[in-house]
Amino acid sequence: MSTTEKNAMETPEAVGKYGGMFRATAKAAVMGPDGRVLLLTRAAHSKRGSGKRDLPGGHVDPGETVEETVRREVMEETGLTVSEVYPLPVFRHFKGEHGIEIQKFRFIAFADSSEVTTDPDEHSAYEWLAPDEAIGTLETKGYEADKRDAIIQAKKYLEERDSLNGWKRCLADFDNYKRRQEASQKEMGKYLVERLLNDLIPVLDNFRAAASHVPEESKDSPWVTGIGYIEKQFEETLAQHGVTVIGVKEGDTFDPNVHEALSVGEGEDGSEDGGKEVVAKVLQNGYRIGDRVVRAAKVAIRREA
Repeated sequence: MSTTEKNAMETPEAVGKYGGMFRATAKAAVMGPDGRVLLLTRAAHSKRGSGKRDLPGGHVDPGETVEETVRREVMEETGLTVSEVYPLPVFRHFKGEHGIEIQKFRFIAFADSSEVTTDPDEHSAYEWLAPDEAIGTLETKGYEADKRDAIIQAKKYLEERDSLNGWKRCLADFDNYKRRQEASQKEMGKYLVERLLNDLIPVLDNFRAAASHVPEESKDSPWVTGIGYIEKQFEETLAQHGVTVIGVKEGDTFDPNVHEALSVGEGEDGSEDGGKEVVAKVLQNGYRIGDRVVRAAKVAIRREA
């Protein structure tokens, strides 16, 4: 983009001043919802470009930005409402009649529909064409040349935008894939940990069972004390990895989410029916990792009124 063009874009209201010997025009390659570009045909009585292909646009009014000109001219010449307007790197600066400095700006504009109503004073016909087809119908010199250049740049803009959107979709898909993989790995990790715990916890149960059967006279022996230390180390190692014993004691209310009832005893009134269920005895410890139950605590329960 030239310095002149850049300055005009940064202070667009300046280009609309008709005073002196300066004038600016803005035209747009209008893209329809289906990706085709709009070509107009100049009316036969037009002073310039009679019968030639044209793009919607016109002179920039005083105090008007070039984008406002595009939206206004497209509406006046075609009846189309424009949703988005972007500048194209197509710029002409030359001297017209009577030495007037002319600046031509070109844009790509996205129309909300393809229902066109032309102004017969300016254009006698219109046609929606694919960008390549439209480029092929326009002359490379003369009146149609800069319109052709505008459509070429509009096509390039669309290709770059689609490529960028494709990369964005690709990155979004990759991010989603990474999240799925991370979630899958976490689930797999939990599954593997649970399998390992289900294999290790019975070993700890056997330690406890062995300790409970040590004769009274042997409980203070170094061998039994060593076994106790190993059992304690086993429990501490599990705790370091988030594995904890499910806290349950006699008299606690039975909770089927963390308890497994292996036997049911009579209530205080001798009846097995009615009343709430409470833990009568803990038969085997239960374990959880975080909030997830690895093994429910096995208990005997009784019913109380």
